[in-house]
Amino acid sequence: MNVRSGTVTVPTTPTTALPAFAWREVSLVAAVAGALFLARIDRYRIGGDELYFLAAGRHPSVSYADQGPLVPLLAALSDFLAPGSLVALRLPALLFTVVAIVLSAVMAREFGGGRLPQTVAAIAYATTPMAVMQSAMLSTFAVDITLTAVLAWLLIRWVRTRTDSLLIAAGFVAAVDFQVKWLIPIICAVLALGVAVFGPREMLRRPAWWLGAGLLAGSAVPILWWQHTHGWPQLAMGAVVREEQIATAAVLSAPWTMIQVTGAGGLLLLVGMWAGLRAERLRPYYFLIPMIALGLGAVVLFGLRPYFVAGAFPGLFAAGAVYLADREITRLTAVLGGGLAALTTAICVGVVVVLPLPESDLRQPTDDYSQIHSRSVLFGPSGWDNLVNIVSDTYHRLPAQRREGLVIVTQNYWQAAALDDFARNTDLPAVFSPNRGYAYFGTPPDTATTVLYVGVDDPDTALRTRFAHTTLLTDIDEPLGFPGVNRGVAVWLCSEPRQPWSVLWPEAMELRLVDGTSRHGR
Repeated sequence: MNVRSGTVTVPTTPTTALPAFAWREVSLVAAVAGALFLARIDRYRIGGDELYFLAAGRHPSVSYADQGPLVPLLAALSDFLAPGSLVALRLPALLFTVVAIVLSAVMAREFGGGRLPQTVAAIAYATTPMAVMQSAMLSTFAVDITLTAVLAWLLIRWVRTRTDSLLIAAGFVAAVDFQVKWLIPIICAVLALGVAVFGPREMLRRPAWWLGAGLLAGSAVPILWWQHTHGWPQLAMGAVVREEQIATAAVLSAPWTMIQVTGAGGLLLLVGMWAGLRAERLRPYYFLIPMIALGLGAVVLFGLRPYFVAGAFPGLFAAGAVYLADREITRLTAVLGGGLAALTTAICVGVVVVLPLPESDLRQPTDDYSQIHSRSVLFGPSGWDNLVNIVSDTYHRLPAQRREGLVIVTQNYWQAAALDDFARNTDLPAVFSPNRGYAYFGTPPDTATTVLYVGVDDPDTALRTRFAHTTLLTDIDEPLGFPGVNRGVAVWLCSEPRQPWSVLWPEAMELRLVDGTSRHGR
């Protein structure tokens, strides 16, 4: 296939050389984006999930109820090197975001794109709301998105080079990603289906493919054993995640949610999808179509979180940029494209500079679960100090004899993680929670017949047992507080549970996050 000179240097086929990599342009985009994200990296207060990652890191395990061990290990490492530093905690998320920016350009080059499409692809990813979100806080999706994109790039590169070490590397990347989320085995299965349907089927016949698959399978053994011995909580988390996403944004609003994470640059993603079906140079990579189609279908039709498909963004931006570079572009089209790039960049910079808003600007209470996400984006998490100080004051007001042997039990894992982190250098007693992954960190000892319970619902409801004595000690209910943190929360003193903790704990365990926007038994 012939293309115009100056736009793409050579046609993309499995045997041709590639254009030069746009080191200067792509490095500039990555450096500017990285510096911008770094400048605001500690402006948001620590999030509930980040507190949970720190707590999980202090309870090392080969698996957890809701994730793999890699992100807690990163949190533990940051806490060891720089205790209390939000910069250190979030730096891995920022680095993975920068890698995804560069990877978008690398994929454009792999598709035969010269300097311009490589630069456009890098800018497109760097200015998406998804990149802004990915770099803002430590999360499982911040790592998973980039590792999924790396996996796709390795397979794309194999199509051109037939270098089998790439297939082994792909298996290794998938094995690492499995330590983050359970999504990657599904992605690998769909990629294998795509190869079987669209080719190149030779990939599946290579011993290196099966060696890579063996790496993934081997990495899964300790995780699956842990899940088996603990009742497979990770499988149940799928339904919980879907329920939480639907509560945040209904299934019918999924297209709008996708627009929110792609921004104006989503137009280039659509071009990339079209290019994947129409461009001759992209025909060797049709095996990626099922992964993208099924991912989008899961988000739009079944209400899964939009970042489940974000691992395809670098490749789609690359495909779109290369496809447009192949077209005869009029002056008007060039002006419109430049204007769109300027708009996406301005929005990205504006969001990073302006957010989070000061809490003094908060005027409306957060009364519904769907408002929690928007509040977190606009104002960030809050209320941790308030929660910890009140619980600590309540504990210290108890007579010394009542404090002896007492433990703290919280209804949700955010509360437990906050108390564990903010008060770990104080004399507060051990903290437990039957919620989500925290439930597997330990069970209160049967000798602990007195507990200080912190929760939204009353202790009998939340812990699914009855106590001989329950006394409401303190309400934590700031009108504009964060639900479940310092709004709609109470502290109770409970004694003599109906059953020993070792018996009642399994029944009290709950994967659903009790968010605090609904209250029972108060």
